[in-house]
Amino acid sequence: MDMKNITLTDIAQELNLSRSTIDRVLNDRGNVAVDTKKRVLRYINELGYKPNRAAKHLAKRTNCSIGVSYYLPNEFALQINRGINTVYEELSNYGLNVLIRAADSPEEQLLQIKEMSEQIDALALAVWEPDLVGDLVNDLIDDGLPVATFNRDLPDSERLFYFGCNYFESGQVCGGIIKKITSKPGKIAIINNHDILGEYRAKGFKSVLSDNFQYDIIGPYEICEEFEVEGSINEKVIEDIQRIIKDNPDLVAIYVANQTLCAAGKAVELLGKQGEIKLVGFDLYEQTVSLIEKDIIQAVVCQEPFNQGYYPIKILFELIAEGKEIEKSKFITRLEIVMKENLRYYHNYDYIK
Repeated sequence: MDMKNITLTDIAQELNLSRSTIDRVLNDRGNVAVDTKKRVLRYINELGYKPNRAAKHLAKRTNCSIGVSYYLPNEFALQINRGINTVYEELSNYGLNVLIRAADSPEEQLLQIKEMSEQIDALALAVWEPDLVGDLVNDLIDDGLPVATFNRDLPDSERLFYFGCNYFESGQVCGGIIKKITSKPGKIAIINNHDILGEYRAKGFKSVLSDNFQYDIIGPYEICEEFEVEGSINEKVIEDIQRIIKDNPDLVAIYVANQTLCAAGKAVELLGKQGEIKLVGFDLYEQTVSLIEKDIIQAVVCQEPFNQGYYPIKILFELIAEGKEIEKSKFITRLEIVMKENLRYYHNYDYIK
């Protein structure tokens, strides 16, 4: 018997049983005589038979709609969507449906979550303003909606799991990079947002450099780039960072913990400080690649954005459609350091397009 093409009908004919009896045994439903059940299970174990996954879902009439809500920088969101699109292509034949809502503001995200909550079986969420949507998310969880977070966590909620990086450790990694590549004493500026993400990244960064007295850490400076700015750099942000550089002539490095890394690179380049001021930040975009190639940015730390889109959907689908238990409450992504020397392994790969 061809093991690749074996069917329930083949098994039924071999055992002189009905196809429905084999189906009841495999799916553990209905009444089947104990001896018959043992005979079927013994036979399929000998064959090494595994039910076709698509047929299994078709029999159960699986239909699982998972909502995705995020408020993220455009280029990072593109990389998240690659992961979402891939898992959808893999599982759509098994009943997966995905509703993606990309917000342009925290307020819009709140409205979008409310709107789609009635249409979905589970929710994967990346929140930029936890205080704004936290109560709504808790209400949805209380009502029985499975909720997972990715990229940005809601640790005070009853969410099922978080899939993303450890922000404190990401700050530590950046601190370690600057410690290794900066040879002369001076000031190191931190640029970030006034939020929990920026706070953890700054704390992690400082923890690595706190015992090194040749550096004076200044900031954090709260300079934010609007997410809508696409394909260009906000001139005001560049001017604000130039002002920091001019006001601190002994500045030796800048740690950018938010989305203003390219603006910081442009400020360094315009002031002719390339190589003199070391620049480290997060995430790999087309603009970032150019600045790394020109030695303006020394390193970026990436956090597997493709996987942040792919796995939360996959885990939620397996929970809803297959009853598979979730292994843990946190899935922490790798922190990958990308520099000019290894840029070719990342450019035009998972982090770009």
